[in-house]
Amino acid sequence: MTSTDLKAYLGIIARMKGLLNSPEFEQTFASLTASLPKSKQFLLKMELKRLAQPCNYFIDLRGHVDGDVKPYQYMEKTHYLDSTAQQIFEEGIRDYGEYTLGVYEDVMNAENNYRVRHRKETEERVKNTLENLRKGPVIPDSPNITEKATTEEEPPKPNKLVQFGLYIKRCEERMNFGIEVEVRYNEQRFNAMTSDLSVSGCKLKVSDLHGIETGDTINLSLRGLEKEFALNLPNGLDYQVLEIDEQEKYAYLRLKRLAPEQEPQFNQFLESYINGNKRRYKVNLDNSTDAVITKGYEQYYLPRINTLPVFLSVTDGAVNCRFCLTSDYNKNVWHYFLDEQQRSVISNVLSVPRLKHLLNIKGAERSCILYCFTHAAKGKLYFYTATAFELAAAPALREMFFGFGAGKPSWKIFHLNLLKTHVEQSKSDFVVPGAAAELSISPLIKNMLQDMHYIAVLTEVSAPEHRSYYAKHQYDTSKLPALNHFGLSKAEKPIPCEAIPIHYVNLRSESRYLYKTTVLIRQKPEQAAWQAFSRDFSSGGLQLECAQPVDFKKGDILLLELPDLQKITAKHQLSNLPYEVMAVSKSRTIMNLKIAKTEAHVGKQFFLQLIQSNRSKLTIAEETPKYPGLSDALRNMYLKSLNNFAIFIHRYALRHDITVLGRGAEENALHKLLKLAQPQPDSFDLTLITKSHLFSQEVANQLKQMKRQDAAKPIELYITVSKDEQAKLTVNSHYDFEFSSAEELKAFIHEAIAHHTLFSFRLFVSRTGKLDSEYIAKEIGYISVYAIHKAKSLEEELWHVEGVADGVETSAEVIARFNVQASERQHQARLAILSSA
Repeated sequence: MTSTDLKAYLGIIARMKGLLNSPEFEQTFASLTASLPKSKQFLLKMELKRLAQPCNYFIDLRGHVDGDVKPYQYMEKTHYLDSTAQQIFEEGIRDYGEYTLGVYEDVMNAENNYRVRHRKETEERVKNTLENLRKGPVIPDSPNITEKATTEEEPPKPNKLVQFGLYIKRCEERMNFGIEVEVRYNEQRFNAMTSDLSVSGCKLKVSDLHGIETGDTINLSLRGLEKEFALNLPNGLDYQVLEIDEQEKYAYLRLKRLAPEQEPQFNQFLESYINGNKRRYKVNLDNSTDAVITKGYEQYYLPRINTLPVFLSVTDGAVNCRFCLTSDYNKNVWHYFLDEQQRSVISNVLSVPRLKHLLNIKGAERSCILYCFTHAAKGKLYFYTATAFELAAAPALREMFFGFGAGKPSWKIFHLNLLKTHVEQSKSDFVVPGAAAELSISPLIKNMLQDMHYIAVLTEVSAPEHRSYYAKHQYDTSKLPALNHFGLSKAEKPIPCEAIPIHYVNLRSESRYLYKTTVLIRQKPEQAAWQAFSRDFSSGGLQLECAQPVDFKKGDILLLELPDLQKITAKHQLSNLPYEVMAVSKSRTIMNLKIAKTEAHVGKQFFLQLIQSNRSKLTIAEETPKYPGLSDALRNMYLKSLNNFAIFIHRYALRHDITVLGRGAEENALHKLLKLAQPQPDSFDLTLITKSHLFSQEVANQLKQMKRQDAAKPIELYITVSKDEQAKLTVNSHYDFEFSSAEELKAFIHEAIAHHTLFSFRLFVSRTGKLDSEYIAKEIGYISVYAIHKAKSLEEELWHVEGVADGVETSAEVIARFNVQASERQHQARLAILSSA
């Protein structure tokens, strides 16, 4: 952006656009700047050269401008521009002759850009405030008139609860069509109206239920259609009541037709009638729109889960950990349970006695706290693990386990939850009417998942600053060998468990291209070089394969030389290029590198030019899964069983809203507490979470400093529930960032444990990436045919998601951390409150 000291000469800069490489540049520039000092002329010329530099930035104005943003294709790149930006872009291309930095800055600084508008409004407010201070106090002419805000923001969206994995499937199209019908129920007859109609069902609108309940059978005569057509249905049609939705003036009955095969001629007539009139009366799109929303939020949430789902197979009474579903955010849990030979010990941790104890817990939620630490000796890594119920049965060992284990840097605490599942949940449901009801999985994948009956979910809920609370427990060092009771045996060979990455859209910021060329590696310029070969490259990074194992680790800075590629360029010096190590394979022979932060990275400039000039010749690197379809199947099984919750953060211009809450098949404790805190029975109020925008403000500040690749930031939410003498419940919430010090938080927790029932939740806040449009393309395409405005509205809602908070309950851990003796009392009080919800 043009610096402040040159803004007085914007007219000259505008006049000289595009003339930098023309013969008349020097003469025109000299005439326009004759009155300026040489130093200023030099700065202006440098600024013009900067603005004329070729630019490769993608422009995406979705959510950043006050306008209708659409895809705009230019030179094999797709930008997202509104009409104003498109006009500025095209004018800039005409002025400069190509896409330059000046064109990019002109587009980003358009008048309807929210950032520009906010800056100008701020400057205006500061200016007005300074003027008012100079003028002194003024008596208003009319004290009863209040000045309206200069800008009116869009009102927040209504709160919404999204249940993951739940789709209403329709095998046929349903038309919004109101016809008069006569209802026969027992001995009663009354008139009603349909609100939608299909061959196998309808929705009925009635002013009085007349005693009808869910599951009842009623008979309908389609009087409205019989006035126009000879239906030949003297006995009417039988329907079963599937659901009743009672509202203020009317009730809506969702009906399923019974034995439709008995009237084939009527079926053919009604199908033809709906097909011929669906554009006139509009197809009912409720199930498709609900599916788009559900699937859209799922694909934002799942790649950012901090919980590690472990899929357990049960064969001949033996339980084996077969697969783990991994993401960039839960891989730390997977890596923690790898031994010195990089073998997973999760199967040993999730032993049969522990799983049996969880299965015997009554209620929907079968969970406990798992405490772990490791001890390294003689080149081997020894794991020590104990659950809260195992330690409660041996208080002396608990003191020793806490005191000794928390003194080690490897001390970790996990929330362990056991979920039930089955292979049928692995199918991907389709929701577009007329399509197949579900996408069947391959026989190979089905056979692999046939014995999967449980999912054990591990979430790390510890933090380094919490270790001191556990380390304070006193123990007798002479009795430390007793902790071997909780050690994992080295004699037993760990049962193999495989990590399966969650697959959605390719979340890389740019495509990678397959290319093999020689690469010389050094850590310092004067060192001898290691030889390697590139496997693939992008403008921002490389993947290298070395002939011998290397000792580099993540974060190391390497200097690369590209001798073969140097032969095709004289413009770029391809030696001593700084790259940062991002990952090293288990074999230590394959490395992923990214460009190290420098002002102008020569390697990035070279590869950008190489890609642009040879895009049609290069082969894009695609990641082929080992078992195609397995990741999707495991993802579906977890979605339909999960017990965590998700909080979605939307950004609208300068405002961040929290109006969408996600849940799994079973309600989490937080959802039940929200019910208890509702001001009205039928409302869905999120004040317990948002606390009058306090939470959204804190999250907004964090998201501003985060990138999509950054690790999730934890936040703790505390909810206290208390009863008065009339047994009325009072529910209050507090966040850890509200307390000014650790001592203040400690005092609050102790007071809550002593006088209230305390619930605690750990929220992992992360910034979302781009929307996987392909995942919902089928539903969006179907909706667009009948209601393009609905499709745009749905995409608009999903594109505004900027962050997600993955949440898990940590009540048991927090209480044990501060007052382990109160654990059982608080647990019983917690169960009583949740049962009342």
